[in-house]
Amino acid sequence: MAWGGLGRAAALAVAIVGSVAGTGGTVAAQELDFGGLENTPALITADELIYDEANGRVVASGNVEIAQADRVLLADKVTYDINADVVTAEGNVTLIEPGGETVSADYVELTGDLKEGFVRDIRVLLADNTRIAAASGTRTGGNRTEFEKGVFSPCELCREDPTRPPLWQIKANEVIHDQEAHDVIYHDAWIEFFGIPVLYTPYLTHPDPTVDRRSGFLAPTIGTSDFLGYAYQQPYFWALGNTADLTVSPILSTEQGINLTGEFRQLFTDGEVRIAGSATVADREDRDGQVSENRFRGHIDAEGQFEIDETWRWGFQAERTTDDTYLRAYDFSTERTLESQAYLEGLKGRNRAAVRGLAYQGLRRDDDNDEFPIVAPLAEYNFASEPGQLLPGGHYTVDANLMALSRIEGRDSRRVSVVSGYHLPYVGPIGDVYELTAQLQTDGYWTHGVEPGSADVNPANAPGSDTTGRFFPQLAAKWRYPWMSQQSWLDQVIEPTVQLVVSPNGSNPDEIPNEDSLGFEFDDTNLFKLNRFAGRDLVDSGTRIDYGFEWTGLFPNNGSASAFLGQSYRFSESNDVFAEGSGLEDKLSDFVGRVQIRPLEDLDLLYRFRLDKDDLAAQRSEVLLDIGPPALNLDLSYFFINNDSSTSEFGDREEVAFGISSRLNENWRVGFRHRRDLVEDRALVSSISLAYEDECFTIEGIAQRSNYSDGEIEEDDSIFVRVVFKYLGEVAGG
Repeated sequence: MAWGGLGRAAALAVAIVGSVAGTGGTVAAQELDFGGLENTPALITADELIYDEANGRVVASGNVEIAQADRVLLADKVTYDINADVVTAEGNVTLIEPGGETVSADYVELTGDLKEGFVRDIRVLLADNTRIAAASGTRTGGNRTEFEKGVFSPCELCREDPTRPPLWQIKANEVIHDQEAHDVIYHDAWIEFFGIPVLYTPYLTHPDPTVDRRSGFLAPTIGTSDFLGYAYQQPYFWALGNTADLTVSPILSTEQGINLTGEFRQLFTDGEVRIAGSATVADREDRDGQVSENRFRGHIDAEGQFEIDETWRWGFQAERTTDDTYLRAYDFSTERTLESQAYLEGLKGRNRAAVRGLAYQGLRRDDDNDEFPIVAPLAEYNFASEPGQLLPGGHYTVDANLMALSRIEGRDSRRVSVVSGYHLPYVGPIGDVYELTAQLQTDGYWTHGVEPGSADVNPANAPGSDTTGRFFPQLAAKWRYPWMSQQSWLDQVIEPTVQLVVSPNGSNPDEIPNEDSLGFEFDDTNLFKLNRFAGRDLVDSGTRIDYGFEWTGLFPNNGSASAFLGQSYRFSESNDVFAEGSGLEDKLSDFVGRVQIRPLEDLDLLYRFRLDKDDLAAQRSEVLLDIGPPALNLDLSYFFINNDSSTSEFGDREEVAFGISSRLNENWRVGFRHRRDLVEDRALVSSISLAYEDECFTIEGIAQRSNYSDGEIEEDDSIFVRVVFKYLGEVAGG
């Protein structure tokens, strides 16, 4: 690559003929602007420019500089032999390419057509500081350059002693650059570390830097585990044209045999698609602990999205596996619930419409996938009018929803729901802000197998079909009043907020199954929402008052701090909807709030909480802390939930996780991480890492102990090492 650039720039000397052929004689210290090679203007500067008509030579000498098309050639002397059609450049030859590459040599000789040539003592510095050097080089056929005694390294030289060998380099008796095939080929090559040969190969090849992608073998992964035994994974990348590729990565293991994995990708003019998956025949431990021999196991992970026009697009996602531990056993994924869907979505102006179908697969030990919902279709339409409807600033909203949910075993549900509302904001004369909202939710349900008042999705004596519905109106008035105080050391904003919501009680009849509002968390983010449930099957009924107080401070150094505290009071009991431990089961709710502090660039603290209304005991706590610069950084997370029966996902839970990392210098970093279950007082995951990284080489290692167990997933100690050589690829194993 670099040789071709050198030849083109050196050939600028040919253009000297065009400027002096008709005059002869000597031109001293002149600058000539003329039409050069391929009619591209060139600028030549030299102390002396001579046209020797008798011998048919043009000679530029003394600080020669030839510039053409952002390319500059410097030399002590440049000669063009007209009769032999040969250009030579001698003494401190330097070529500066437009891309930033620099080529240096002692002597260059090149034919006028650029196809044949010779260079002595060549040194190349690419734009990314990669260095190539050789004792000599020969160019043949216009597309093949052969270097003798070549050296290649992307590593920077030592600043204190540039003569010291770089961290790693490749030395070869012969280096060939095939510009037609875009290959760099080494014969009799050694890979050296700190000047010490560590690996010999009689033949080595890799694509030159002009190649973005090409079919071929990728770096392998080598490792061992109790489940796989000794394992070797060898990926092969197959470029299927400019817009598609296929990567096949078989895993060979002593305990589980062969696992064939692969990934296909294609980019279209209107979208893209990715399909990944794996397949094997191996032993499988069933949920009852029995081992089934020679069973087919595999998975698929696919996604795609396509634009139909400026308004509409469609897409899909497919995630399925043969059994609940396969993905974790082979380290493909740690997800516990897989989701597959297909969708059509449109967005135009203030309108949005979407239709999708969804299916799920649970991978927890107690999951029964025959009882998992299949939702098809799920249709949504959302509309918001322009402001100024009916009254200044007022606007309408409509959110319509159609859902059909069924199960292989268990209850089915069909729902039509429309939430329509009118919203009117208003700013008072003293700066206080009001918002009035009138909203009506209308729902119709057609169900089968629903046992009224029961959360069991597959009751033993389920009734037949039923029809039910509801009209649920809400009126809300919200007031907030931001006060601002500006001082030299702190800008403050204090904002009290009060909201009154009026709606009927008992708007959650037992005949309506709860399918989309199972997970509920009362916190500072949903205190002022009209419906604090995530879905539509449950509504936040009854008349209530929500109130909160927020403080925000801004420091001159761009630091900030904020705090919020809020509560809700309901005028009637809410045992029909909010479970014990949710924080909303009584008339007066628990306190919810948050504290966030960012006084400095290297300190960030977030504390979110729910406190018991009676004794202020913590019912739910979440702490996120990041402190310290990269030289020594601590990140900590703490989560606590006490007796929350509103969700079956966790129950009582208390965990802490922290990590300490240090960037010892610009190249070395070390870290330690630990996650612990405080309820059971046991470690979950512990790991330590060490890494070195510079401009040409990366090596990182992680040692980890995992204390999870689930069927064939057992407690495990692992070590993972990854080594990356710039331009050559990487090798990983553990």
